[in-house]
Amino acid sequence: MRRTVLVTGGSSGIGLETARAFVACGERVIICSRDNEKLARAALELGVESHVLDVTDQKAVEDLFEAIGPLDALVANAGICQQARLDDTQSDDVWRRTLDINLNGVYHCLKAAQRTMPEGSAIVTVSSGLGKNARAGYEAYTASKHAVLGLTKCVALELAPRNIRVNAVCPGWVDTPMSQADAAEGARRAGLAEDDFRRQAVEAIPLGRMVDPAEVASLIFFLCSSAARAITGQSYNVSCGEFTN
Repeated sequence: MRRTVLVTGGSSGIGLETARAFVACGERVIICSRDNEKLARAALELGVESHVLDVTDQKAVEDLFEAIGPLDALVANAGICQQARLDDTQSDDVWRRTLDINLNGVYHCLKAAQRTMPEGSAIVTVSSGLGKNARAGYEAYTASKHAVLGLTKCVALELAPRNIRVNAVCPGWVDTPMSQADAAEGARRAGLAEDDFRRQAVEAIPLGRMVDPAEVASLIFFLCSSAARAITGQSYNVSCGEFTN
């Protein structure tokens, strides 16, 4: 039976590749994003339904999910990555905005989706390797992604009696527009050329390369499939060995 799958942050990167994986299997796929222009391009490319959505707006999330109807799978992928050390002038703004999108946004989507999800449905949240580890200057991002894992575990237990599975993926360096922007900022802060910064980052990864977004999408697809029907409340690294715990 054809499933209905909603992917937030579906206009680029991991979200776009995840939507592509579900489309390839004939599912009804809905993508959401704040960026109308990128969203329109992605929807045209994939031939899917799309909706402009700011996940920090709880009412907008609830209204959209109610209009769409029951979801068989939700991929809560929308997020941002901004660096700010404690003594940076913008650190408070980065903290509030990051927590609002990366944590509150996931909460809003999970709360709205679970109301009508049928038995046997699946939810996957997108955390990060920094949801289990840490990196100086990434306080807001790291805190938000740690919190997403805690939220995932709690909701997995709460929804288990309804046979709704909830898991998380924890990507490392993934070659996406978001990580490219982050690398550019990291290079600026380190006083390095961007190419040199990326080379050093890749050299620190055991498999010697960044993760392809399609590889994260494959893991998400698996966790939403019947092959993963015994898996819930778990978090999985996909980092080419960068993170091992």
